Amino acid sequence: MTTRIGALRAASREYPWLSRNQPLVIAYGLIVLMLIIAGIRHPGFVHPGNLRQQLVLASFLGVAAAGETVVILTGGIDLSLAWNLNFAAILMTQISNNSTDSWRIAWAITVALLSASVVGFINGLGVAFLRIPALVMTLGMNAVLLGLTLVYTKGTPQGTAPDVIQELAIGRIVGIPWAIILWAILSAALIFTLRRTTFGRRLYAIGNNPRATYLSGAPIRRVLLLSYTLAGFFAGIAGLLLTGYSNQSYLRMGDSYVLPAIAAVVIGGTSILGGSGGYSGTIAGAIIIVLLQNILTIEGLRQAGQQIAYGVIILIMLFVYGRERKVQE
Repeated sequence: MTTRIGALRAASREYPWLSRNQPLVIAYGLIVLMLIIAGIRHPGFVHPGNLRQQLVLASFLGVAAAGETVVILTGGIDLSLAWNLNFAAILMTQISNNSTDSWRIAWAITVALLSASVVGFINGLGVAFLRIPALVMTLGMNAVLLGLTLVYTKGTPQGTAPDVIQELAIGRIVGIPWAIILWAILSAALIFTLRRTTFGRRLYAIGNNPRATYLSGAPIRRVLLLSYTLAGFFAGIAGLLLTGYSNQSYLRMGDSYVLPAIAAVVIGGTSILGGSGGYSGTIAGAIIIVLLQNILTIEGLRQAGQQIAYGVIILIMLFVYGRERKVQE
């Protein structure tokens, strides 16, 4: 193992591109390796229809992980994802209330996404202006949303997903699922934002050295506020997609997405300490997580074992990035 790492480092010095994109090479290489192993053990796993379904599932996780990527780049985290996602989904189904009226459905979707964005905005206010640690702020917001959801629904969410949301989650056009198309559009927009805009550069700067970024005159508070608002918006989209996929909203539908979303970001090469990485890696991380879930399920490993695997991966990557940062300093 040590020999392989040494060889990879030597190759990185010889090829600068490999050095800059080493996490991406590892992540996408791991996808190929997993598909080869799964194909050998279970030939039906690599059938085009099954792989298409895996990408659809990865799109849901990828959208949820998009918001986590933005805030983690700043050195923060968003643990309100679970119930923000859940509350947005429930708002949509209860406001639309099985209606076929296009205006009411449009209003329900708008309110759901606006609600999720407002939650992110409040998280940003707490982190940026009140200087509450992101872990504490977003975890507290998650608890508040849990209570609000239970009060609003009285423990029993009503309604089903509108047809347009169902079509977006499970429908296809010329054989390509709409969910994958939406994911591709959102991915392209986010990658462009991170790489080519002032806002994106400031996210990386804050994650690397917030004090130096502040002294340079960058509006740190506004950047943090927008980053958490974006995280809330992506959580809302994920909630709508999951509702369309299952045709209804239900309590705790977002609980199983928090740790996998964070794991997808970290596996994709984004430092959980902030300042390095990007959404290109998160895309690979989301695909890896979904493939891993399905492979482990086929192999008979229970959900608890999968959660342990995610936690171990995050701890290992945190240790690796922590050591890299110390060496650089």
